[in-house]
Amino acid sequence: MKRITVSIEKRTEQLSACSLFEELPLDMIREVASLCSVRIYEAGELLFREGQIADGFYIIGEGQVKICRYGADGREQILHILSGVEPCGEVAVFEGGVYPATAESLVASQILYFRRSDFQMLAEKQPDLLFNMLAILSRRLRRFVEMIDDLSLKEVSTRLARHLLELSEESDNADEFELTTTKTLLAARLGTVAETLSRTLTRMQRRGIILMKGRRIELTNKSLLHDLAEGDKL
Repeated sequence: MKRITVSIEKRTEQLSACSLFEELPLDMIREVASLCSVRIYEAGELLFREGQIADGFYIIGEGQVKICRYGADGREQILHILSGVEPCGEVAVFEGGVYPATAESLVASQILYFRRSDFQMLAEKQPDLLFNMLAILSRRLRRFVEMIDDLSLKEVSTRLARHLLELSEESDNADEFELTTTKTLLAARLGTVAETLSRTLTRMQRRGIILMKGRRIELTNKSLLHDLAEGDKL
């Protein structure tokens, strides 16, 4: 990790695109920008580790970060893959304590870092910040509940179908999009292994549900994909 100097104008521009600062006036966002430092993390570097003291939180300015936990057997479970201008480690703002998961940079990433004490001081003047953060936490909690349901009750084909539909929705319901992670990372996110994921993708293609073109996937039969997402057998 290395610290770099970025103009307050650039930091303000990046933070303006973050949902955490929605509806805040520009002068307030500029004040927020004055509180953060900017860091570069190379691929594989950790922003923080599970169990580490949570003394601040992060916003991904550029790049991609995975949030994960490891079981006693060393198996990785990916909780989130964050990109764009998204907050990370926000539990520190409310609770302090320790980080509940590990954050690892997947590519060279520019990260904005806020000390907990600085952000709390600002939130006292602008309570909307806390309401926005609660909304983000609520969305992620709902995703965790869905993930627990998927991992405990659903087959890999069902989990994968749901994930592909989510990617389509994030791409404005496009029928063709690019996978933003490797198959190994996607498999870990879905609670399986890369070999099983590859077999499932191949079976979906043989049934005419999808068409794979390298890292691009075309949804050729959304009706069958929805059926799979609801629990039908592949």
